[in-house]
Amino acid sequence: MRLRLLTLLALLMLAAIAALPASAAAVPPTTQTFVVHNVVEDQGQACGFPVRWTIDLTVEGTNFFDADGRRVRQQAHIREDNTITNLATGLTLREGPDSFMQTIYFNPETGAIEQIVATGLAANVQDGNLKDVGRVAWLPGTNEIVFSGGPHPVREAIEFGNFQTALGAFCDVLS
Repeated sequence: MRLRLLTLLALLMLAAIAALPASAAAVPPTTQTFVVHNVVEDQGQACGFPVRWTIDLTVEGTNFFDADGRRVRQQAHIREDNTITNLATGLTLREGPDSFMQTIYFNPETGAIEQIVATGLAANVQDGNLKDVGRVAWLPGTNEIVFSGGPHPVREAIEFGNFQTALGAFCDVLS
């Protein structure tokens, strides 16, 4: 009798579980790798002499989605090996190697970027003793820094600007 009662209870529990709506299956992450070559230069606006920043980077990125298939986060491991050049004197310094993790947080409802966070070594001029390293968070569009842990001369030069304004971070090491 007791065995029949336990069996009946087990069957009722299984029936109740089967009657529950199925939860949405998670959308698996997608991964991609790409290589970027970018040259940023000015005619002397940042330092009083023309500067070229040649950026060569590799990005290994992964997109993460919620149960409805909306992208909520993108994590990218970024590796760079760049050069900076004083175009007036020809002095060229290696800016790298750099390696950092960048995470972009998306609003799942709108798809808009809400915040970008980078952790690691983002700029490294060994000959000039300039490093941009640690953790930094900024807002898209304005590049306003909302958190900074560590020296971030390049990121601070980009704040409220762009890569063109970042050239000013290299003036001292290229003088």
